[in-house]
Amino acid sequence: MGELVFGLVLLAVAFFLRLGAATVRGETTGGRSIGGILRILSYAALAVGVLTLLGSTTVVINAGEVGVRHAFGTVDPKPLLPGIRIVTPWSSVERYTTREEQYPFTGDQVEEIAALSSEQMGMTVDVGVRWQIDPQQAPRIYTEIGDENQIHSAVRNAIRKGVRDGMVQYSINDIAKRTRIAQTMEALVDSALVTQPRAGGPPFRIATVTAFFLRDLQPPAQVVQAINNKIAQEQQVETERHRVEVARLQAEQQKLLNTTLTPEALTRQYFDVLRELKSSNNLVILVPTQGGIPMLNIGDLRRNLRQP
Repeated sequence: MGELVFGLVLLAVAFFLRLGAATVRGETTGGRSIGGILRILSYAALAVGVLTLLGSTTVVINAGEVGVRHAFGTVDPKPLLPGIRIVTPWSSVERYTTREEQYPFTGDQVEEIAALSSEQMGMTVDVGVRWQIDPQQAPRIYTEIGDENQIHSAVRNAIRKGVRDGMVQYSINDIAKRTRIAQTMEALVDSALVTQPRAGGPPFRIATVTAFFLRDLQPPAQVVQAINNKIAQEQQVETERHRVEVARLQAEQQKLLNTTLTPEALTRQYFDVLRELKSSNNLVILVPTQGGIPMLNIGDLRRNLRQP
């Protein structure tokens, strides 16, 4: 709109300069015709004014952007896609990025969203969301939402709502089901980005979720302490159970030894060994007595008997 006004002003200046040139025709200053100078200035103002008016009718929409033309309270329902576009000189163009954007937004600190579980226990959720607007919905977005800052505010509220509505469907015991929780939250956030205009008309989508990341999910501190205590108790019980099992196995082994290693069993094994010595070259014999088990070396005994 400013270019249009500036161009009209230049055309008016050119007109008055040309009128002044006709008025002072024939007068000179410094050997030059004043009328000629005014005519030259009027031509220059006319050229600049025409170029300014032509420039006000041409808009360049860069790649990754979409434009919305509006003037005098009327919004063009057709978006301006990337390229060189011709618009009426009295129109203004609102630009939106169509590239993916990320929450938390640039420059914002990580937001820990407070949510409740199905038992109404306070949870702290940290998420990251990538989203993108539909260029064809840009006129509706401008009419119902506003500029990009207002779009960011609407997206932020939709993310908070989806995260809280998703968390309340799960209990504290479901914390380990992170993938399912993230899928539920993503679906609810995407659903919350569809809005119904108050003035009526069909609902429209503010943006579409392209990626959802559940980065952290923390229960209350007292719950974490209780879980850690429970894990420690379970480990202690498991350790005691292992000790009891080891003691039971040792007792069974000792009982087995006491049952099998009786004097009768040992005597029977001794006779079996003596029978095996008939075909063995072993010359050492163990003789059990009441005083112990002496060892007899038959080879040494034979050599001693042969000596005179």
